[in-house]
Amino acid sequence: MEGKIGVLEKLKKNSILATDIASQFWCELQMELNYIHGKEYTKAMAGGAKVHKALEKEAHVAIEAEPQGYADFLYKEAYENYLAYKSLNEKGIGREIKVYGSINGFKVSGKIDELKVKDGKVVIVETKTKSLNAKLDGSNVKEIKETTMRTHKVQIMVYKKLLEDLWKREYTYQNFYTSYGIGKMLLSEKFLKQLELLSIPEEMRNLNAIYGLMFEQLYKIPQVSDTLIISYVDRATGEEFASVAVEYNKDDFDKTLKDIMGYWLGERTARPVTREENWKCNWCKFFGNECKVWST
Repeated sequence: MEGKIGVLEKLKKNSILATDIASQFWCELQMELNYIHGKEYTKAMAGGAKVHKALEKEAHVAIEAEPQGYADFLYKEAYENYLAYKSLNEKGIGREIKVYGSINGFKVSGKIDELKVKDGKVVIVETKTKSLNAKLDGSNVKEIKETTMRTHKVQIMVYKKLLEDLWKREYTYQNFYTSYGIGKMLLSEKFLKQLELLSIPEEMRNLNAIYGLMFEQLYKIPQVSDTLIISYVDRATGEEFASVAVEYNKDDFDKTLKDIMGYWLGERTARPVTREENWKCNWCKFFGNECKVWST
């Protein structure tokens, strides 16, 4: 049985992404193999990224500074989060918001596509891009099947847990500060010069200050709704063609997380897809190569 650190080391990771947890519900073994052998960046991913970037710009302007290292990257991420939460509090909408947390002692993070205020509560919206000319699960893409939607539901529920833990101060800035080692990090001189040229006040040009401002805006947002929205968007036009409401139940999701974390805790090996869903193997690059579970 692999230990907690052993699983992450095997995958060359130091934290778990919300998308990793979602991928466990498509094929856990495929998720693992993607980290071991490398995941291909596809044309579909590039198209999806383009749609997400356009949506982000509609809500706020990202900081135009080029990070030189990890500390700079964290600063840029925090500054853009600060702008997004500020936009949410002032305009009722914020996009591309990074959330952090801890599950079973593991660092967990993810990026929420959109937060919007509706009926006095913050609603989490996850945007999934699809090509309307493509087929999904062997059917028309507009007919989103449960096997596909299941991964999306889990992903958005992870976001709900992380955001709510932050808002309720169950995961605080001090937790983040300690876990990410913020106190030991310094911004590069080149990056600091960029911040100066962008007219960012000197007192804001350090990690402690910008994360303080980010958390200050976060704590001002309204209560997070239990109704979560998955928006399906045409990759070519950016237009929504389907919307699905998902109801979050904490007790049920805690049970789901317990099973999920069994893999990361090293209590069990990665599961392949079930025989009933082995049609997924037809779209997997590992099928018949690194994975031969259903090849005979």
